[in-house]
Amino acid sequence: MNENHLIARDTRRGTIFILDASKRCEPSAFLFTRVVQFFLANGYAAVNEIGDSEIILVNTCCVTEDKIATSWAAFEYAAARGNGKRIILFGCMAALPLPGLQREGVICIGPKNLAELDIHFPHHKPVNSISANRLTPAFYEPGQGLGYGDYFLMIAQGCSNRCSYCNIKRAKGEVRSEPAEAIFQQLREGLSRGARDFALLADDCASYGSDLGTDLVQLLERLLADGRGFGLKLGYLYPQFLLTQFDGLRSVFSTGQIRYVNIPIQSGSQRILELMNRRYDVDAVVEAIRQLRKIAPQTMFCTHIMINFPTESHHDFLRSLTVADGFDEVVFLNYSDNRGTPAARLLPKVAEPEVRRRLDLASHYANRCKPGRSAVIKDFNCSVPYNLLGADRR
Repeated sequence: MNENHLIARDTRRGTIFILDASKRCEPSAFLFTRVVQFFLANGYAAVNEIGDSEIILVNTCCVTEDKIATSWAAFEYAAARGNGKRIILFGCMAALPLPGLQREGVICIGPKNLAELDIHFPHHKPVNSISANRLTPAFYEPGQGLGYGDYFLMIAQGCSNRCSYCNIKRAKGEVRSEPAEAIFQQLREGLSRGARDFALLADDCASYGSDLGTDLVQLLERLLADGRGFGLKLGYLYPQFLLTQFDGLRSVFSTGQIRYVNIPIQSGSQRILELMNRRYDVDAVVEAIRQLRKIAPQTMFCTHIMINFPTESHHDFLRSLTVADGFDEVVFLNYSDNRGTPAARLLPKVAEPEVRRRLDLASHYANRCKPGRSAVIKDFNCSVPYNLLGADRR
């Protein structure tokens, strides 16, 4: 298996060519792996040359304007070389109402609508019956605390929050949770295959169950009731959930089976959090995390912090550095406008010289305070994290 393409021997149904512009997002990698495996399991063959294909699969991302641009470039590449071929656009960009996506011969399938594949393509195995719990280098670049050894369980898509800068909410909408029994079945299948590290995937794990009359704590309690020979990792837990469900979380974390949690606090400044439409008391969240760390010293606590958000002052930025001290690993993400979001209309923007200065200061902090355990991401399209000691300064 090479970096971008999978090869299958059975060519009875046709050939596919794969373009993947989204490899750093676990939910996206999980869904696209399922898509590709759907075609391979149903007798299609992946080819290395676009000219040899009949169907072109394009996976997209919309987390920033840069990722939209990259995804759009992949789409245009397919369109320019796909005369007479069917082009299938997947991922979050495919779910946005962007002008120009609807073209003859192009099928847009958003993250919540993979079952549409069953309508468009002959098959004997429907897409939702395909297992995609292991992610490979073909479609996934591991990030904070997660990796190829993890057994991934998709528990929900969509989000109950409304952050002012976010495109994912626009693409995926409200929460759609997987039934608990389906998640338990996947856990047991993983255990039977020898898996011991299970990563729960969602755009916000804390939103799980809001559409089913349940919540994440109840799900975790039932999963952990299946035994003590495995660990759970929680991706993206909205910070307010720590305050509203602290007693339940304290009980869950005290089991010692929560091995990793990403709590994207985003800013140490209460004023900036209000502009982000993230409604929680940052000091209360920091204290809740401190208490959980005492209860569960074996758990890796990680966070994302956004810097250079519109109107952010130097004092706001320093508050974020202070908050970062409470985590084992930190990823600093440089803000960029997303068209159509409220944050894009906020003024003033941070001036470019100050943007670079703060990126440098964040990199200094990462190198000095958390060497090897933090990164500064200026642009999601960069292949290397922004680092004062590195050469990549795009």
